[in-house]
Amino acid sequence: MPDTLDDHQARRLLTLAASASVATALILIAVKSVAWTMTGSVSLLASLIDSIMDSLASLVNFAAIRYSLVPADDEHRFGHGKAEALAGLGQSVLIAGSALYLLQEAVFKLLNPEPIEATGLGVGVMVFSIALTALLLMVQKYVVRRTGSTAIDADSLHYLSDLAVNAGIILALVISGLGFDAADGLVGLVIALYILWSAWKIGWESVQLLLDRELPGEVRDVIGTVVGEHDQALGFHDLRTRQSGRTQFIQLHVDMDETLPLKDAHELGERIRADILQHYPAAEVIIHHDPVPNSPHVPVDPDPSNREDRAG
Repeated sequence: MPDTLDDHQARRLLTLAASASVATALILIAVKSVAWTMTGSVSLLASLIDSIMDSLASLVNFAAIRYSLVPADDEHRFGHGKAEALAGLGQSVLIAGSALYLLQEAVFKLLNPEPIEATGLGVGVMVFSIALTALLLMVQKYVVRRTGSTAIDADSLHYLSDLAVNAGIILALVISGLGFDAADGLVGLVIALYILWSAWKIGWESVQLLLDRELPGEVRDVIGTVVGEHDQALGFHDLRTRQSGRTQFIQLHVDMDETLPLKDAHELGERIRADILQHYPAAEVIIHHDPVPNSPHVPVDPDPSNREDRAG
């Protein structure tokens, strides 16, 4: 669950993570370019292409995050948070393109295997890449935990896959150095397929956010529990949730005794809203008060399609 942060703190953390991602990608491009030129390894080429895509994706991320933090205005009443999902979708397209190119190069290397030179240099570069990537992941995970950013989370997922990719490349370089030339092409092929799968995952998640998919079921369970803790709440229905950037939007109708004074009904709604915010501090919660005939308390059902939770 994201922490309670003001806009300045969120902007500072998100900018830090995005800047660190861009810097890491640029450093890795430089060292991997030298290593690939000296070794001719298609596995290193795979890692180089991956880093180039990382840098482009990180730049897109950086721009999207800055835009997503722009406060709501007259034309964007719900803010600009969906820019993060658009960035994730853009990343998936870039990553998929690089994966398809890499598939082509890996197949060519399998059909025309050649010995790899300067394997020691290649292994050294990949060890450096693993260390630098692990450091970046620590920063990204911290920022995601504090802010709940979907763009940083998508970027982090790709860099996490890089750790496995880099370990595979080290293995390919070592085996190729022992005389098994086809290992380089085989590892390049596996990496290409893995990158393509990562692109699909990032793209699917981004599309779901753009389509306002409901928040996970446990969120609905928590809201149902919160409402059920208030004796004057006779039930609820029409619970709708979605996420945009780091903000969750939660809307629901709460059933209240029709004889309850307006002031008391408002205060009950505010208490429920405050309790929901305790669990989801980055959320915007809207509660509609529905007057119903007073009757024994009925269980609260978080399923919006089940209308039996209404009292009376």
